[in-house]
Amino acid sequence: MRFHTSVNDTSPACLPQHDDDTQSRVDEVAAKQEGFVYGPSLIGQAAAFPNGTLGNARAQSDMDLWNVDREEIDSAVAKDVEIIQKAIAANGGLKSLDDYINVLYGGEWENSNPLEEAPGIMTNYTQDLLFSMERLSQNSYPLQLVKPSYRLPFQVPDGLTENIAGVTLETLHASGSLFVVDQPQRYGAACTAYFYIHPESKDFMPLAIKTNAGNDLIYTPLDTPTDWLLAKMIFNVNDMFHSQMFHLVATHDVSEAVHQAALRTLSEKHPIMIILERLMTRGYSSRIVGEQLCFNPGGHWDQLFYINNIGCRQFVTDNWPTHGAFQSGYLQADLRARGLIDEKDEFKFKTFPFFQDALRIKTIFREFFTAFVDSYYASEDEFSADFELQNWFAEATGDAQVHDFSSSPSKETLVDVLTHFGFIVSVVHHGLNGGDPVGSKATLPFHLNALYAPLPTDKGVTDLLPFLPPPDNAVHYIGFLATFNRPFYRTSNRTLEYAFSDDALLQRLNDGTRSASATFMKSMQDLSAEVRARGFDENGLSLGMPFVYRTLDPGYIPYFSAV
Repeated sequence: MRFHTSVNDTSPACLPQHDDDTQSRVDEVAAKQEGFVYGPSLIGQAAAFPNGTLGNARAQSDMDLWNVDREEIDSAVAKDVEIIQKAIAANGGLKSLDDYINVLYGGEWENSNPLEEAPGIMTNYTQDLLFSMERLSQNSYPLQLVKPSYRLPFQVPDGLTENIAGVTLETLHASGSLFVVDQPQRYGAACTAYFYIHPESKDFMPLAIKTNAGNDLIYTPLDTPTDWLLAKMIFNVNDMFHSQMFHLVATHDVSEAVHQAALRTLSEKHPIMIILERLMTRGYSSRIVGEQLCFNPGGHWDQLFYINNIGCRQFVTDNWPTHGAFQSGYLQADLRARGLIDEKDEFKFKTFPFFQDALRIKTIFREFFTAFVDSYYASEDEFSADFELQNWFAEATGDAQVHDFSSSPSKETLVDVLTHFGFIVSVVHHGLNGGDPVGSKATLPFHLNALYAPLPTDKGVTDLLPFLPPPDNAVHYIGFLATFNRPFYRTSNRTLEYAFSDDALLQRLNDGTRSASATFMKSMQDLSAEVRARGFDENGLSLGMPFVYRTLDPGYIPYFSAV
């Protein structure tokens, strides 16, 4: 039996109960079960990694595909690094915060990041509104409402909240207008931060940042501009760690676990297997790359980030049962649990850019998968007769150990599962990782990867330069981030718009799926056009933010977890 046959197979998809060659199909699935074996997890203890003759071959094949892209992006990064190093040398180093913008960037990363930095992200980084609205766009996953029934995570010194928000901390809490990001303390100097909805302007703003380390200082916007900016930078160190490790668990681990269950139960002729294989393009390369280049001892994380590879692996192990929960990770279910939207999908914020774009994409996915499922299963009886599908669900909740996977398969449940699978490998992954960090959420000097000076023991800092990475580290950091970008996917039909628009794929699927594919592509193209048309209004804001949010552009992000 050939491994990964769906890539080259041209036979029409069919359900097992309609397959004329039943025995060959049974033999094929049996051979897959023997050849795809659950092996030890990579990067912490989470999802198993495929071993066995077929599992090893699949992983190597995915790595071979990944290496082709790696050579292209590494070449682009090398060209940019050479230019930037010359610019820094000509400037005599990086001698001010402005140098980190004008010299370190200056539009010179054009080979590896041709879109350049998101408008406003470099020029408006000192604005509190930018900092707070990044919680509703760049990384909303750790943000949650401090519910009125919950205890306050910490107290702000007397009088400060009234001077900042015009009301007391208790009033914000009781009115459901107080939010918190609480980073786990075991992973370093992890901040707890309050954000709030201003009672008059209704702007979403930062209130206080508690460092939870050293002298455990509490910073607010009433501190000196330098102290307050440093506090936000300290927070961003924690936020960068969280976003990257959360994405590893919630996208790579989850998608691999679900897909491995399918590999062992679904024939390569099953329409669902064909779709999953499309969405799992080179999917098993990512954790290998992580082990070899990112989280290896002395690797990029040890060199560049505050938390070393050991802390990263521990985060994965500790959070696999929660961040890896499948149904709890559904977009609306997750946001409702954290108090960010209500049962009607409405929110208290003026805008919620991540949710608004993510919901559009999820809805487009759901419409496609509803049509897809209906086209293959005319009834629930037809669905129940698909024993391969029933085995997939059982395998996912059993040996694959997918947390919180549905144990009650139905047509609607299948649509939910497929929608979320497509959502995590595209929206969740590229909303946090991929090409966005180098041009947005990880841009220096504001979004620090680590502090290069000890935490201050008292307030009154006057110079932020000692806390920033020196030139060599800064260039290394940006170059590392740029290697996750895939700008050349725009011209090779590998963006989200093209998720199901592939001739070889559609040749095997039915007319209903082909029609749904065309609708999917048109809807994604329409959203992409909207994202690309975004700019600033008369108040210098875009979607209520002082920077342009373009992270989830379906015409740029891949339809699979590319890195």
